[in-house]
Amino acid sequence: MSLAVVTLKKGEGRLLKSGGMWIFDNEIATIMGSFVNGDIVLIHDFDGYPLGKGFINTNSKITVRLLTRDENQKIDEEFLEKRVRDAWVSWSSSSWWTP
Repeated sequence: MSLAVVTLKKGEGRLLKSGGMWIFDNEIATIMGSFVNGDIVLIHDFDGYPLGKGFINTNSKITVRLLTRDENQKIDEEFLEKRVRDAWVSWSSSSWWTP
C-alpha cells in the first residue's frame, strides 16, 4: 500500500521543524495520491525532504497531525500502545499529580 504524500509550501513548516506536531491547511502545497480522512500520510518539505508521517483530516484547519518524524516508522498497534504507555508514565510521574 502506497501512502499519499503531503507536500508543504515553500517557506512553510517552521512550526513543524521547530518541534510542532500540526500542519495547517494553508501550509500545504499539494496532496499526491489517494486517501480518506484518518489515513496515514507521508509529509515532505517543498523540496521533497521527508519530515515524517501523520494522519490527515481535510475537514479540519489542522489538516495533518504528526505521529512520527521517522518516515520509515511503521504505524501500527504496537506503535500506538507505546505512545500511550509513554504518555501515561510521563503524566503519572509528574510532581503535580498524586493518586
